[in-house]
Amino acid sequence: MTSTSCTGGSLRVPTTRARISRSNSSSKPFVSAAVTGEEIKRSLVEFARKWSLYDGSERAEAQTYLNELFVCYGQDRLEVGARFEEPQAGRFLDLIWPRVCIIEMKRPSEAGRLAAHRDQALGYWSNAADPSRNLPAPRFVVICAFRCFEIWEPGAYPKAPRAEFDLVELPENLDALSFLMGRDPVFLGTQAAVTKDAVDLITGLFRGLGERRAAPPDELRDFALQCVWCMFAEDLGQLESHLFTSIIDGLIDDSRRSSADDLGQLFEWLNRDGPRPAGGLYASTRYVNGALFEHPARVHLEPDELRVLRLACEYDWRKVEPHIFGSLLEGALGPDAQHELGAHYTHEVDIQKVIKPTIVDPWTARIAEARSLREVQQLQNELLNFVVLDPACGSGNFLYLAYRELRRIEQRLHAKERDLRLAQGRRQAAQGALTAFFPLTNIKGIELHAFAVSLARVTLWMAHKLAVDELDLDEATLPLEDLSGLRVGDALRVPWPRCNVIISNPPYHGTKLMRAELGDDYMEFLNRTFKVGVKDHCVYWFRRAQDHLAPGQRAGMVATNSIAEGKNREASLDYIVGQGGVITDAVRSQPWPGAANVHVSIVDWIKAPAQMPRTFTLDEQDVVGITSELRAGARRPNPRPLEANRRTQFFGVVPGGNGFVLTDHDARPLLARAEADYSRVVQPYLVGDDISANVDQGPTRWVINFGEMSLEEAGEWPAALDLVRERVKPSRDRHKKVRERTEWWKHSRSVQGLFEAVRPLRRFLACPAQSKRIYMVWCEPDWCPSNLTSVFAFDSDYAFGVLSSSIHRRWAVARSTSLKGDPRYTVNSFVTFPWPTLATAEQRASISKAAEDLDALRRRLCAEHQFGLNQLYNSVEDGAFREIAELHGALDEGVCQAYGWPPPVAHDADDQEVRLCALNEEIRGAAVPYAGPG
Repeated sequence: MTSTSCTGGSLRVPTTRARISRSNSSSKPFVSAAVTGEEIKRSLVEFARKWSLYDGSERAEAQTYLNELFVCYGQDRLEVGARFEEPQAGRFLDLIWPRVCIIEMKRPSEAGRLAAHRDQALGYWSNAADPSRNLPAPRFVVICAFRCFEIWEPGAYPKAPRAEFDLVELPENLDALSFLMGRDPVFLGTQAAVTKDAVDLITGLFRGLGERRAAPPDELRDFALQCVWCMFAEDLGQLESHLFTSIIDGLIDDSRRSSADDLGQLFEWLNRDGPRPAGGLYASTRYVNGALFEHPARVHLEPDELRVLRLACEYDWRKVEPHIFGSLLEGALGPDAQHELGAHYTHEVDIQKVIKPTIVDPWTARIAEARSLREVQQLQNELLNFVVLDPACGSGNFLYLAYRELRRIEQRLHAKERDLRLAQGRRQAAQGALTAFFPLTNIKGIELHAFAVSLARVTLWMAHKLAVDELDLDEATLPLEDLSGLRVGDALRVPWPRCNVIISNPPYHGTKLMRAELGDDYMEFLNRTFKVGVKDHCVYWFRRAQDHLAPGQRAGMVATNSIAEGKNREASLDYIVGQGGVITDAVRSQPWPGAANVHVSIVDWIKAPAQMPRTFTLDEQDVVGITSELRAGARRPNPRPLEANRRTQFFGVVPGGNGFVLTDHDARPLLARAEADYSRVVQPYLVGDDISANVDQGPTRWVINFGEMSLEEAGEWPAALDLVRERVKPSRDRHKKVRERTEWWKHSRSVQGLFEAVRPLRRFLACPAQSKRIYMVWCEPDWCPSNLTSVFAFDSDYAFGVLSSSIHRRWAVARSTSLKGDPRYTVNSFVTFPWPTLATAEQRASISKAAEDLDALRRRLCAEHQFGLNQLYNSVEDGAFREIAELHGALDEGVCQAYGWPPPVAHDADDQEVRLCALNEEIRGAAVPYAGPG
């Protein structure tokens, strides 16, 4: 069990109220880069591991400690203006970030005595305000003894810290220090850790019940949710006298009783409206229902199972964060729960990248602009009718945060109404009490899985009670609201309800997996309904959302980062922009928790706004606009293929069977045979990993390649044909495609144009088709490249130089697709690329010399150090082998000159993009002569 203070703690039945509260700030974030919650967490884990061993003095390492802490949050302390050793009244503040925070450091041995240092730290805070400069005191004060933290917000909460935790708990409390990255902090205490521990108990109990078949699966799921709500409700006063815990205690004490009777009866009363018994155990129960207890679960628990449930009762369920709980419990108990329960849940810092631009920021701006009581009251009426829809809601974590933010917006509107009334000399309405409340029923969702919908409802019922407590509202939370607006269904087939904003994280099936996952009939339905062919699954949600919105309404969605690439982009973001949609905020690519190696894009847009937005934010940086490629710019450039570039770039073969591929042990006997020249059909086989990892950037295996030969022609190499007949034909005989069955000796894709293009050359160029980096290597003409390589039919050092320049690499990456964050070279990466049209013979010779030197140096270094290009360039990025970086710099400058551009353009990616797009257009319009590449 995680401690809730620096000095330790234990499980207990809580007796005091605890609230989740999130501070609000109007200051502009000082965010240096887009950092995800998972990235921050990983950095903080390493930070805690390192500093947990430190036992020295405060002065020796305090500044190093704080610099590294800022870096964990993606910040440079100096850049944001946080200062060390600021003098104040004869003392020195360890760190002050004006308007934001003061951090007071103490030696590790003081970890148990932070309370003794509060007066000093809060004294610094009270003296930090400077009215003469209109400079308020910083909002937060942190007292830190290296292994322990206290966080104060003394202007709003002067009597107690907002959060206390140990260094080892920092990764789970990352949101409490998020003001270090310019975001509003979220003070959850140890809620994330408590949540995961509580879920672990519930899921362990559930699995045990399932294994012994204590009840049907659906009833067990109902039982789990009904128990969860009861534990939450009794800690927040909705279920009096800790009745649920008392019943568990009675069951443990008396083995003759059964939970099927006693808990089943409790659930019956919670489902029943009307009079209660005059006395007895259930006399004080209130009517709950809301469909939660519509089917009261009757499950008998054995003594050991009762003790597990009793242990779960001891958690302070006010500290269980509902959206974390929901996503973890869905993963553990949902229909696809084949994986072990882990720490994967979406941090609020990531969800807010959808919620904040679509809901919080627009409402905050409207409240700030309201000047009259009438305008505020009009906004209040609009809010009462404001509907949020998540058409792939899962367990409701996006909806939970949206609801919580809307309740805070409601409170700010009420505060502004009160201030305007007082300023006009009017009375406060009803002594400042709200007369109408934002309805929980305004939260709508659609989800395919029934259990997830049930869980989303529980999440929102919990959210309702937490909001009422946080905002100290006189609002009834029982009986539970009717949340039939969260319903089971396939969102691409059923009607969507009226709404004002759409937020969602739709499913991610890629095109290659969709047919297997969803079936032929469903693929036909998608094609018939959307008429855009087969695209990644999430694409259809973007189109449906755009069609469903009214002009001026907003949407925010998470998708795999392929949404901004190629055909997926054309069917989604191009469609949105083409209909007058404006992308206002986006993250082009970041890792997303909960699914292995998934990189996502986050896109927020307005449909046909009446006025163009004033601000745009891409990867947390202000930009002039955002294109459908999720790049900075007023509009997406649209370079077209250049005819002269065609037929010079290819992707290699797809054998279509592992039996074609040979080890050296298999290939050498064939090559040694005398009846034919087997080197004609047994060729070195080059894949992308060979280019990246091999010392000589050459093939390590062989491939049998008959090209487009007839069976009779292939028979001239009988030993090779026999191997294919033995190793490939059996699986090809069962193939669903006729060609694969009838021409079993041929590769699935033979790419004869490639071999015709490179046959006359003394060598040719290739790069990995998918890799962290794009680097060119020379290949021998008898090599057979795989589809995991991109091949260029050039043999000049000049071509090597241009293609190795950052000018080409940036262009190619911008037009690539991606997988797991790595760019995949595409046809568009090359066929649209305009080569220099003004290069002189002298400039071409200079580029050729730099390219020749680069290739020779790379080969020498790889041979000396026995590593491949990937490891070489990793070292270059770390600062090693500076001569490699210098040669690349010379290439970039030489290619820039060949284009006729000023020298600074060699280092300006945005300027290069604009110039290359313009050149592409000029070439297509025949405004400049163009002989093509090479």
